[in-house]
Amino acid sequence: MLKTLVVYYSLTGNTKMIAESIAEAMNADVLALKPVKELKADSAMKYMWGGAQATMKKKPKLEDFSIDPLAYDFIFIGTPVWAWTFSPPIRTFLSQFDFTGKKVALWACAGGDGIKAMERFKEAIKGAIILGDICFQEPLTKTPEDAKQKAIIWAKDVITV
Repeated sequence: MLKTLVVYYSLTGNTKMIAESIAEAMNADVLALKPVKELKADSAMKYMWGGAQATMKKKPKLEDFSIDPLAYDFIFIGTPVWAWTFSPPIRTFLSQFDFTGKKVALWACAGGDGIKAMERFKEAIKGAIILGDICFQEPLTKTPEDAKQKAIIWAKDVITV
């Protein structure tokens, strides 16, 4: 049995919902990334500040965590899309570890198609063996149950590659 980890950052709950669906289906451990200084999810300013941080490739300090992602056989990593790229907390996480040779699968939650963000996400985790990627369009507001099922089917498919 593969030792599996689901790592994610979520500000508004979309990415969290997908992470929880994958983790439950895969019997995986979960690492929810939390910035020391978090944006306010209910503020309209989140778009301006979050987009600016993403564009400027900021790496916010994260709250400490005890999980060593490199101790896992397979890692799912999820992010919201901010300003056509992955979120700053994920940028911080990716900069803290060398994922060379690690089997990973990437997902994003976006308002649009997420294609540019996924390209940038893949570039940031060079050296990893990326076995799959997928983007969910506004899963909480569109069709939550369909998105959960899609996530589970995708996760099971990529882990058997």
